[in-house]
Amino acid sequence: MAEEFPYKIVTLPDEENEQIKRDFKGYISGAVKVEPLGYFFQGIYQDYAHRYYTLPVRSTDVFVASYPKCGTTWTQEMVWLLVHNLDYEGAKCRLDKRFPFTDEDSVIDSRTLELPGIKKLDVQPPEPGKFLDMVLTLSDPRCLKTHMPFSLLTPGILDTCKMIYVARDPRDVVVSYYHHHRMWVPLGYNGDFKMFFNYFLSDQVMWSPFWSHVREAWERKDHHNLLIITYEELKADLSAVTLKVASFLEKKVSPTDLTKLVKHLHFDSMKKNPSVNAEVHATTGFCDAREGGFIRKGKSGGWREYFDEPMKVEFEKWMREKGKGLEKEFKWLP
Repeated sequence: MAEEFPYKIVTLPDEENEQIKRDFKGYISGAVKVEPLGYFFQGIYQDYAHRYYTLPVRSTDVFVASYPKCGTTWTQEMVWLLVHNLDYEGAKCRLDKRFPFTDEDSVIDSRTLELPGIKKLDVQPPEPGKFLDMVLTLSDPRCLKTHMPFSLLTPGILDTCKMIYVARDPRDVVVSYYHHHRMWVPLGYNGDFKMFFNYFLSDQVMWSPFWSHVREAWERKDHHNLLIITYEELKADLSAVTLKVASFLEKKVSPTDLTKLVKHLHFDSMKKNPSVNAEVHATTGFCDAREGGFIRKGKSGGWREYFDEPMKVEFEKWMREKGKGLEKEFKWLP
């Protein structure tokens, strides 16, 4: 594919960038925005933007896409097992190996391995582009994860392969994303929740703006190769969503198989499952276990424990102004 990357990438003003690098120690390369929608990334995204935009996709590919912390891992495990005919033995392999994250090269800068708090490993830092190379060499059928919005993915991706997009109430997203930035030592967020809350509302955390991200998926909701599900649906009726996803993937699941799969996907099982809970990274110093782990609480409405009344009012105003009706479509607000 020979398309040129069609968007302008703008570096943040020096003063703003320096503040971000102080608050997010892992953002060694600073931050950039992709115009016109202002998608926010670490500076190293510039090295990969064109490769993401021109990533060759195959008719057998299945993508799971979302803004971060919307139930991606949960959905990945479900999708991988359905695509691979409920191969529970194969599912013992780490999820990030069998279901690679296409964006990963631009998320954790290898230079963060030298940061305080990271255990010095015997292995060498990953070579630039390692994770994209893994995606390209994965055998069919490929299951791939991305947090990229549609406009920054391969043009016409839905005309080639299937995608499941997962959405979640942004009030719960901001809480989970806060802990995620604190848990992953290479991201290195060292502020409090209120400050992260403000960064989120200002669209200054990776893959923001949230509403632009969700809206790009919603605009494509009627495409036959796209299925949109929500975290809240997964929590309310995991069996029903599993059957919906199976139907979308053209996979038949017997009642007995469904019972077993839903048990495997239950939050308590996922929390204890070392192939999906990133437990291995805690031994390297990449993860701070005090933040509750990669799979943390698995509930909806937990934001109420974090928002004071002014924050609640401010966030709801933001949802209505920026959501422009999507907050009602997804039943996050009445």
